[in-house]
Amino acid sequence: MARIVGSERFVAREIPATHLFLLSVVAVSLVGFMLVAPGDWKSDLPSLLGTVAIILVLLAFALNRVNPMGWKRVFRKADYDRQLAGKRRVLKTLQGLGEDYLVLCCFTFELLHVEFLVFGPSGIFVIGTMHAAGPLEVGEAGLMAGSHSLHRQTGSLWRICHLLNLVIHKGYKQEYLPKPVMVATHAESVAIGEYDGIAIVLPKELLELLEDSSGGEVSPALVQGMGAYVQKRYLK
Repeated sequence: MARIVGSERFVAREIPATHLFLLSVVAVSLVGFMLVAPGDWKSDLPSLLGTVAIILVLLAFALNRVNPMGWKRVFRKADYDRQLAGKRRVLKTLQGLGEDYLVLCCFTFELLHVEFLVFGPSGIFVIGTMHAAGPLEVGEAGLMAGSHSLHRQTGSLWRICHLLNLVIHKGYKQEYLPKPVMVATHAESVAIGEYDGIAIVLPKELLELLEDSSGGEVSPALVQGMGAYVQKRYLK
């Protein structure tokens, strides 16, 4: 069985109670500063409200980067439950990998949210999930699942891969680009097996892809070293 690290975050870390508490503390603190500030606070109200709005927007942006599913639990519960079920389906599949595989789940890598990062004898894989049930097709806006654009998901996968490549080059003086994979968690079949270099598979096809070493040899020291580094640095 693969070594799975961080799987509990799909349940515990997705609950935004701490985020809401942090927002409340910031809001209360700002109101308190307004009330105790010298002078006529009413005349300064527009500028104070503007400052509050900017701070809250920046804070919300940062929290969304760290925990993109947290807000859906509150405002889009059905969508949240669907995505969580899809992630668990992928996680259950990944548990079928051998013990020489390391799977890191649900963490933030330099402001980029990573769903699954797999290190194994066949290489390094960045795995994202797609939960829409519509048929996949390529349109003017890129990869589409029905009427839903997957541009954000595909772009995020490649950004993570290139950032990992930079870290690998800095630490190992080698050029190695991890392989991006998108799993269609709720589809019965996929008509497009690859888009823009991203492999597109069903959960049941994922293990075969990850265990396939035909893509070329990769240094075991690089894979193991990067796995240990990312786990220690980003999953404390």
